[in-house]
Amino acid sequence: MSRIIQQAKIQYRKAIQIELVIMLLLACFFAFWQMRNGIDFLFGFLSALLPFSAFVYMVFYRKQQLSTKLSAFYRGETIKFVLTIVLIIISFKWLLVTNFVIFFSGFFIALMLNNLIPFLLRRV
Repeated sequence: MSRIIQQAKIQYRKAIQIELVIMLLLACFFAFWQMRNGIDFLFGFLSALLPFSAFVYMVFYRKQQLSTKLSAFYRGETIKFVLTIVLIIISFKWLLVTNFVIFFSGFFIALMLNNLIPFLLRRV
């Protein structure tokens, strides 16, 4: 079981690195169009990527017994959900997101990549 967890750790680390590259490329694309749109896209993407990264850290990188991995998974999902809500509120309230379509396009692209990239890495 430990070998499977190690493989998952490596896959999720690669997935987060790939997502960071995709995020920067797409944010630069939107920034060339209009700087504020690039920033709004970045906030949306980070509102999904940061909770996902926190979840991966809590489940795979904290030292814990194998029997507590399942409870760490549920705890990580709860923290991921709450952190996503908090980041969206912060983006709207204090970071003054102006283009909601661009913000949520970044958010949903990150959500799709959170699921798609680890799946594709397992197939390779």
